[in-house]
Amino acid sequence: MQNNVFRTDKPPAKMSAAKKVYYYLALSGFGVFGVALLYLSIDTFSDGEWLLAALLGGISLFIGWIFIQLLKLPWQKGPTTFTKVEERDGYTLYFTNEWTGETKSVTFRYNQITDLLIGLWTNPGFKGRKNDYIGARLLYRYQEENGNMKYSETVIISEPSLEEWVTTIKERQLPARITNRNISAVTEAQFDEMLETIEAIPFDSSISVKDYFMQQDDFSFWQSPSMKKGNPPS
Repeated sequence: MQNNVFRTDKPPAKMSAAKKVYYYLALSGFGVFGVALLYLSIDTFSDGEWLLAALLGGISLFIGWIFIQLLKLPWQKGPTTFTKVEERDGYTLYFTNEWTGETKSVTFRYNQITDLLIGLWTNPGFKGRKNDYIGARLLYRYQEENGNMKYSETVIISEPSLEEWVTTIKERQLPARITNRNISAVTEAQFDEMLETIEAIPFDSSISVKDYFMQQDDFSFWQSPSMKKGNPPS
């Protein structure tokens, strides 16, 4: 999936002094602890307590591995944190590498959405029972300024977050639909076909998403009409 990416004048958000202090304290703590365990391992080995020495040595090696991973953090590439900033007609996500201060942004406008589908999302162990309901998967198709159609999605398991989306759908009058089909396993390559063929009804936010799902009895997986009928996708 792709998003519209724009340059931003937002200043870099480098790591705060408090976080740096916490990092160096953690680094020092693991270093001292690892060395102490290694010393105890050698000392107990010399006393003939091989089993205890092996245990302490194994723990010290694990602590050493953690120490090395902490040392590598300042050279970590890519974003280490992100911030979502709500705007009047959309939102901007700022992805920041706190070690370098490098910041990139993704801006999305609600009026770009041409189709929004709310479907059921479940974990891989879902057995089709109503009490196994987990959350919702929101898939939306939007049009870029150059006319290309793109897709984006979000999985929501928090009821407050879901209500925020419902409020946005209502206030922005987004072309939303809802389905009782389980769309957890639908891949990006199937998005276009799913939006065109899935059984869904207009969603006008007169009923909560949770209540709608709890009123349903059929949570079967959506299958592409071009696929042979069989077991649900895994």
